[in-house]
Amino acid sequence: MIDSDQTGSTACVALVRVETGRRVLYVANLGDTRAVLVSGASTAERLSYDHRATDKAEIERVRRDGGIVIEDRVAGALAVTRAFGDHALKRDGVIAKPHIKKHFLRPSDRYLVIASDGIWDTLEDLHVMKLCRDDLTTRDIASSIIKTAIEGGSMDNCSCLVLRFNSVSPF
Repeated sequence: MIDSDQTGSTACVALVRVETGRRVLYVANLGDTRAVLVSGASTAERLSYDHRATDKAEIERVRRDGGIVIEDRVAGALAVTRAFGDHALKRDGVIAKPHIKKHFLRPSDRYLVIASDGIWDTLEDLHVMKLCRDDLTTRDIASSIIKTAIEGGSMDNCSCLVLRFNSVSPF
């Protein structure tokens, strides 16, 4: 990315560690790659933050940093306000500072779904939650999420990773 001013990417990473005897999940993201925690059969909790040029707080931050948002895009070019790379837009307010969320894992926490914007363009968090089934492997759940997003009309890249918590089933 160093050699190209026009290349960039969003990202979402997760880390589970033990702190003072408790399992803690950290999620950090840039851009619109999203992480959703599925707890039980009825709760989908977003652990990431969508850094889009349509978000009021991000528009204000871009403006404070000397940039401009035109037609829901930073400098009229980029739909996300935070990303790796995209060096030509750094002076316009695009930054690589992630949103970080710390979550103490509970016995009811079942799955973490991390997916690219192509998934979330057509699926809501609760729809993805309903696709997380204990009788499927995490690979099968991820495949089902991708297939459902494409069948729903997604025209963007569709990537998905599913992690299972508190289970005796194999990953």
